Parts: sequence; C-alpha cells; structure tokens
Amino acid sequence: MISKFVHTAVAACIISASFNGIAQAKETITFWGRSDQASLEVIVNEYNKAQDKVNVRLNIVPNSSLMSKLSSSIAAGNPPDLVALDIVYFPELNRSEQLVDLTDKVGKMDYISQFSDTLKAIGSYEGHIYGVPFAAESSFLYYNKKLFRQAGLDPERPPETLQELRDDAEKITKVGEGYYGFALPGGCSGCLAFTFVPYLWASGGDLVSADGKTSVVDSAQNKKTLTFFHNKYKDGLISPLSRADSALNDSFASGKIGMVGSGAFTFKVFRDNYPDIDYGVAYFPGEKKGDWASFSGGDAFAIPVGSKHEKEAIDFINWTLSKETQIEVLAKNGFIPTRQDVSENPYSQKDAKYLLASKALAKGHVPYLIPYNETINAQNSPLLTLIQKSVFEGDVDNALKTADQKIKQILKRSEQ
Repeated sequence: MISKFVHTAVAACIISASFNGIAQAKETITFWGRSDQASLEVIVNEYNKAQDKVNVRLNIVPNSSLMSKLSSSIAAGNPPDLVALDIVYFPELNRSEQLVDLTDKVGKMDYISQFSDTLKAIGSYEGHIYGVPFAAESSFLYYNKKLFRQAGLDPERPPETLQELRDDAEKITKVGEGYYGFALPGGCSGCLAFTFVPYLWASGGDLVSADGKTSVVDSAQNKKTLTFFHNKYKDGLISPLSRADSALNDSFASGKIGMVGSGAFTFKVFRDNYPDIDYGVAYFPGEKKGDWASFSGGDAFAIPVGSKHEKEAIDFINWTLSKETQIEVLAKNGFIPTRQDVSENPYSQKDAKYLLASKALAKGHVPYLIPYNETINAQNSPLLTLIQKSVFEGDVDNALKTADQKIKQILKRSEQ
C-alpha cells in the first residue's frame, strides 16, 4: 500500500513538473540583424535575461547580403519574425509591401514623438509606419588634440568653417614629414556618404532633392565645395592614401593624421582599442560659420510580412525603446540613445562627445532615396566616381555633369 502511494505521488510530481515546464517554456522568435550593428547582441542578451516569456534568437547576417536574403525569405513564406535594417533602405522597402504596417501597433507609443523628424520620415510611407529606429548614428569630424597642440592650435577649438578646416590642415601638415592635416575614405562609397557629403550639405549643396526624385548634384555650390577639397589635395594637405582608403581609424590613431570623418560608433572603437588617443569631435563645417551638417544613420526594426510572432516582436521593440533600456542598456554600453528625451543621461554627461552626438540627431540628415544602394553604396556609384574625378583628379565640371546624368538614369529606372 505504501509502495503504491509512493509510486502515485512520484508520478503526480513528474506530471506536475512536466506541466510547469510547459507553462514556463519561452516562446522563441527569430531576429535578423546586419553585421555592422554592434548593439544587437547587447540588446538581445539583456532582453532575454529581463523576462521569462520570450527568447529572441539573433542571427547576424553580412550587411552585403541581408537585403537579398530577406526578400528571398519573404517570397518563400519563411521570413524572420523581426529584422533590423540600415535606415537608408527603408524608402525602397516601405513601398514594397514586404513589411508589416506598424502604425496601429506602435503609432501611439510615447517613443514615436521622441524621434528626430529625419528618423521618423525615413521609416514612414504615405502616413504609415514601417520602420522603428532604435540604433541612432551620427557622423562627425574627428580631430587629434595632440596634433593640434603640436601645430600651435587650440585643442578645444575645432574648425567651424571650411577655411578654418584648410588653415588647421596646413599647420598640422607642417608638423613634420609624413604628417597630414586631413584624410578621407576615397575608396568607400558608403563611407563618403557618411563623412564627405555632409560638407556639401553644410554649404548648401546636395545630391538629390528632398523627395529623392530629382538630381541636384550639378550645382554651383557643389562645384565650389569640391574645388575647395581638390585644392587641399593638390596642395598636399590630404593624405595621398585617401584616394584608395576605406578604413581610416588605424591611420588616424597612428597620430599622423589631424582630422578625419567617422561616426559615433568610433567612440567605442577608440575606447576599446586606442584608449590613449586624445581626440575631440565636431560637426562638419560649411562655408559660413554656424552652418554645419551630420549624417543621421543607424538601424530600424521592421516586421516582415509572414512573421509568425508579431505580438512578441512588438513587445521586444517596445522594451528596446523604453527609457530604461535606452539609458541602462544602450547609453551604459556606449551607444547613442535614439530617444531625444534621454539624450542627457548619467552616462552621456560623463563625456561631452556623447551629448554632441545626441544633439546632432536633431539636425542630422539622411537622403530619402529609393535607389540608395545603386546611387550611393555600389562599387562604382555616381557618388564614388564624383569624388574620385573631382577631389583627386580635379576635373570638377565633368565630374558633376557625369554624376548628374548617372543619377538621373538611376532615378528614372527606379520609377519603372
């Protein structure tokens, strides 16, 4: 009798434990993100630890293949439940009917009003929300404070006009053999959009119209700005490696380059790999004092059509955009919060560079351009050819005319 009771009790415990296990099992959702976004693993790990209902399984996909892989998965009816994409691709995706309309799901969340106008616009189409920005990025002029001192410059006063940019570069180049006042990533199309095109914006120029439908590259103002940089290159103020260089962090950290362009993500790169470098950041200056520009980049969440866990994906989005996560996960780990109402937080206040990065988001710009990849990022894009032919070869007039023709052709094809 006792034996029968014990067996019955044990069986009951096993059954109870089994049901408890089922009740406590986490729902797994699949999440794809690009290899260039360092914040993804941090966010996912913290979310998975913070609650016991959902497990987010992150799959990092090379940036070069993420778009094509996503489209194929949607067509096959087996997409990820959630995806994080570079915001520059949303003008194309928003109209593709490949993304779930999130307007009713997130439109009334408090964080929507805390995005900059640029970030809100890039993730929307015809009044509907398809992308939710979560990883903000701004581009800046980085300058070596040690070299500024060696050149007799004030390390707390970076250039505020193009003329000051040249004057400072001249003094730094004179420090010694192998020193250059300036460098740019002349072999990288996407990098040039991020760190060179802001000089055009700051001086009143642009590549395309605000609606992304018309080429405006062949302008008198762009000619003036490009001629300015060609003269800097011709006069030996720009590193000769700039023509083919696509990764400037190492050359800048070597201590022989005075100024380069990069993004806020480099704060963490320098902190982890070059902790001894003494540098400052500033906005990209224009022709006139007070005119400056910055490229607002980053990533946004989207839910592909065919997602099997929309509700869970929305919960993850809402958690990521909460004030607490923006501060205690993103800002704490050296990333720039996307919400403007948390730009000043205990972590950003420790370093003025983070505050400057947050403020840049309010004025930052990103082209609303459907054929962005073909116009900007492609290996032989009109932008890359424009910079190569104008800045490095000095054929500014023909470079502008050729870029204008190519951009018009690309825009026309995108309308078909």
